[in-house]
Amino acid sequence: MRTLDNEKLVNYLVVLDKPGRLFNTEEDTRWGGLLQPAPDENPSKTSEGMRVVLFGSWEFGYLVLETLKEYERRFPKKLNLAGFVTDNPLNPDAKISIKKRVWNFIDQPYRVFDETFTIESALNFNIQVYTGEIKTDSFYRLIEQWNPDAILVCVFGQIMNSRIIKIPQLGIYNFHPSNLNKNQGAGPAPYDDLVMRDADSTVWSVHQVSEEVDGGHVVGNSPPVNIRNKAGILPADPLVVYQKLGEALSPLTFFMIDELCRKFEQKKTGYIDHIDFPDLIVDEVTQRLMLPIVKENPSEMLPIPDTSFFPV
Repeated sequence: MRTLDNEKLVNYLVVLDKPGRLFNTEEDTRWGGLLQPAPDENPSKTSEGMRVVLFGSWEFGYLVLETLKEYERRFPKKLNLAGFVTDNPLNPDAKISIKKRVWNFIDQPYRVFDETFTIESALNFNIQVYTGEIKTDSFYRLIEQWNPDAILVCVFGQIMNSRIIKIPQLGIYNFHPSNLNKNQGAGPAPYDDLVMRDADSTVWSVHQVSEEVDGGHVVGNSPPVNIRNKAGILPADPLVVYQKLGEALSPLTFFMIDELCRKFEQKKTGYIDHIDFPDLIVDEVTQRLMLPIVKENPSEMLPIPDTSFFPV
């Protein structure tokens, strides 16, 4: 099966999976399009709360998506997931740097599985999903229709321009798995930076998004994450390391979105300047992040978000 056919297969499967779903694409986008949930998916979803759009893909984007969904389930009047924009790793025309990013380590069948499952997760929650080009008039109309108060980004291959960056009143924030405050690991290959520095641990950076890749102001860092195995060796498979780093994403997402919701409720605008994530994340999670890597091979299943720290 050709790569382009795989994209069509995903669109067909997710639409066929639930009567009432729709897929359409505009003439000004070279790949992908808009998938719309069926009218009866997640009927309890409301339009209340801070409107957030997520740009994300792969396991990291999926973890952020699932954590945001759980936050909205528990606090439906505080958060409204208004849209999801995802990479399209199945179409050779998609300008997402497949050969330079995490998709380079993943075979085509898993790309199909990953995109299908992630899109299904959003549609099931009654969230529209866009898989196409973002620097087009049709997407500008869509993002203005979604009208986000804030945008979160995690593993997204297209660079946002100022027209998109200026839309959310509370700003755009990216989760990046390296210490940008120390000029470490910016760009599409943070694992290579870990190898070059012979690092024992690393952190996530949550930063404001600018038109420069990973160049915006850093809002905060996660607690350190151990990236060595029990023998003290950095695993040779980047996916094993990345999956370990994923353990920090749910708590980061929770405290990021919780602070944004607090600011929204106070009717404030503008970017958040600083969050002390290590001070907010409980010791149990911090200690778990510093445990050595135990897996020898990457898991073929999507990760389960950690929501144990959510308030009851």
